[in-house]
Amino acid sequence: MPSVKNTQSNSEYHHEIDGLRAISVVVIVLFHLKVAGFLGGFIGVDIFFVISGYLITRIILFNLAEGSFTFNDFYTRRITRILPALVATVVVILPLAMYLQQPAALVHTAKESIYALFSLSNVYFWTESSYWAPASEKYVLLHTWSLGVEEQFYLVYPLLLVAFHRLAGIKGVIALLLVIVVVGTIASEMMLKTDRSAAFFFTPLRFYEFALGGLAVALTGGRVLQKSPWVSGIATLIGLALIFYGAITFNAFTALPGITILVPLLGALLILLAGPSPSARILLMNPVMSWLGKISYSLYLVHWPIIVFYRYYYGSDLTVPEQAALFLLILAAAALLNRTVERRFRLSHHGKTTASGVPSRSVLLGILVAIIFISTICALLITTKGWPSRMPDGAQALMEIRLQKDMKLLIKFLKEHCTPQGEVFCGGRQPGKFNILLLADSRGPDIYIALKAAYPDANIQTSYASGCAPVFSPSIGSSPFFADCPQLNEERLKIALDAPAGDIIFLAQNLNDWRSAAVLETVKRLREAGKTVYLLGQFKFVEERSPIELSIDMLRFDPEGTNFEKYVIANPFEMDEEYADQVRGMGAVYISNKGFFYDGGYHFTDRKTGKFLTFDGLHLNSFGAGKFGIYLRENYPLQ
Repeated sequence: MPSVKNTQSNSEYHHEIDGLRAISVVVIVLFHLKVAGFLGGFIGVDIFFVISGYLITRIILFNLAEGSFTFNDFYTRRITRILPALVATVVVILPLAMYLQQPAALVHTAKESIYALFSLSNVYFWTESSYWAPASEKYVLLHTWSLGVEEQFYLVYPLLLVAFHRLAGIKGVIALLLVIVVVGTIASEMMLKTDRSAAFFFTPLRFYEFALGGLAVALTGGRVLQKSPWVSGIATLIGLALIFYGAITFNAFTALPGITILVPLLGALLILLAGPSPSARILLMNPVMSWLGKISYSLYLVHWPIIVFYRYYYGSDLTVPEQAALFLLILAAAALLNRTVERRFRLSHHGKTTASGVPSRSVLLGILVAIIFISTICALLITTKGWPSRMPDGAQALMEIRLQKDMKLLIKFLKEHCTPQGEVFCGGRQPGKFNILLLADSRGPDIYIALKAAYPDANIQTSYASGCAPVFSPSIGSSPFFADCPQLNEERLKIALDAPAGDIIFLAQNLNDWRSAAVLETVKRLREAGKTVYLLGQFKFVEERSPIELSIDMLRFDPEGTNFEKYVIANPFEMDEEYADQVRGMGAVYISNKGFFYDGGYHFTDRKTGKFLTFDGLHLNSFGAGKFGIYLRENYPLQ
């Protein structure tokens, strides 16, 4: 195999990589804008990892072959390449957060900023919550988790590469990369089964993606695909097809990264191996793709904060014109950041100064000073608990409400009243009474209270687990919060199937599009077994923030309370129209929640008392559960 030195130059510019970068960042932006058809656009980050692995491996191996590699030069270039634009982004974000965000959210943003600047975002979000948790959509610097992974990779990878190169040359490097790819893929797949969040955020479990790009450097020694324009052109097209397959067909519930992510990653590998093929010249090396690729890092940095802040102020549901306008705004902001910061602080070829003549040491010192200053500001925001004095008096009063504690009260009430406590159900069947078997996810505690208020003479047995929808489907009936969900469902649904015909099966879960088919199938099977079935319908009708948070924002930005509708999701309770008739056609009872929250206008407070009915837009509090019980009694009497 020819040496790296003889086959490629470190200074040789690969324009097709700009096109690959462009595709990666565009599918990410489309995914975050929630553009239809790009549910898997998050795989663009994985493509970036492959590109980074390719470029870093090429740089290091070439410099090793030249005898010019130094760790000092490598890390200086990485710091000046990544941190100036990131620092500038945080500098702009913090004032906006101080204006737009409530104290708790501002404290979170301050913490995010510190972790981002110290390349530890992935660790922070790993300990905080899942990337896919609804709350994550409010985190302004959530996207910097990938920068944390990349920068941690840069710390370790050069040491390994240099060590193996010195021990066994290019063959040692290839062996190292192959081991990382194989072992890393297996480890990631295994971790997905026990801790999906760790598989997503933990840097060592992402190394195999970078190593796959590194293999492309070693494999290009023979330039097999590039010998034939026809073969290289086909390889580029296949690579693009694999990437778009992942971007279009994957979604939040696809088990990733693991083995499955290799589909789009192999697509990226093919494009790298094919080089500037005829297809690449047309699709990846045209002026538009080249420009997008050159500003891709800035584009990645600015896109998510812009989307989060816009949705924070104007509501979470984006229309097509809003998506288009935001995309253009993101492009403009990225171009500005790229021109004023990213390009200005990039080191020249010799590495002693930036392109504008600033010494590299001055750049490093400036970055250090900026990080210390920003961290100090963030520490003050954290210490003052988000600077609450900037809020209006009414908002400060609302901030004192801690309705999240109500969930603990709900659970306490259930455990005290639903006895005996069994492994599957609490409560036991009582002959001669209306017996209700409540099967639920985290809705169990509040719906239990509602059922007690609605049907005081009924005997209620309850089985619930957070995130665990009571369905027969093993793939849908799984929960990141409760590992034994499939087993629980098997046991509790068997008990429901075996229950006497007169007993009522009450199904309560967060009913949404991805669960609906499994829920309908569960209703069908229970009805075919002769069971009386009640199904709680769609509940959530506001997005992103809790009712308390929305009320605070309305006091700040809309004291007249005229813009509540902007926080309501598009077509609220549309699932009633889509599924209610199907459920009734099976002979089951579909419980619509719309009448509880709508009386000429949507609301989440009791019209008479002004008290909140729900603390998070998905679960009722104790007061709301009691009110919902009255609603059930009046509209859905027991059959």
